[in-house]
Amino acid sequence: MQVQSFQKRSKVTSSSPITADSSEVNIRSYHSSDYQDCREIFTQGMEQLIRLVTRVVFPRYCWLLAVLSVFALLAAFKYSLWIVPLYIFACAVVLSLLYVDVYLECWEFINSCLASDLKDIDKSYMSNDGSHMWVAEWNGKVVGMVGLIHNESHKPGVAELQRMSVSPVCRRMGIARKLLDELLIHAKDQRFEKLVLTTTSAQTPAIRLYKKYGFKLIAVFPYPQKILRDLQYSCFDLRLND
Repeated sequence: MQVQSFQKRSKVTSSSPITADSSEVNIRSYHSSDYQDCREIFTQGMEQLIRLVTRVVFPRYCWLLAVLSVFALLAAFKYSLWIVPLYIFACAVVLSLLYVDVYLECWEFINSCLASDLKDIDKSYMSNDGSHMWVAEWNGKVVGMVGLIHNESHKPGVAELQRMSVSPVCRRMGIARKLLDELLIHAKDQRFEKLVLTTTSAQTPAIRLYKKYGFKLIAVFPYPQKILRDLQYSCFDLRLND
């Protein structure tokens, strides 16, 4: 799988989190002029997923290597002390390869999204009454996004929340909550009975937010690649009539 390069041209360039009043954030419908900003915000947000996934996947392998280090030390005392640096080098290689695998898997997901629904946002989200996308605007800059999609693949009365993402430098401003509030108003106006979403177990901040809004965990299934089996897909739903 070839990793595609993605040039970042984000209008929000500060490297540290921004503190601001959430009332300064404006939630509005997506415009065609927001196309590049949305793709960049999604990409930046998903790049953070690499760090989150490593936190989920690495502990088991680090624990296994720590256990094996005991045997390596015993072998070193019995045979040669050269076994210790060789084992340390082997551990570094294993963890590096594991990180590369996580990196490639995350970028495969990013590129698949950019090549599917985010390739033509107007067609995917703005071509019927049920589907919609919103952006969060702060100081004239697009800093967040979320989409609701309803098409032939969904059951009647069911819509799917997708592509929730906030610029990393604008976290903790309540932007995700404001986006979700707007999405729920629209979903109720469209008389949807249920919202569904799928996320990974690594995205704990997003999961906490969804649970606060009443989303219930309905299914968990493992990641298809066995080496990343500690990473799970979590499916949630929210019944709007409850």
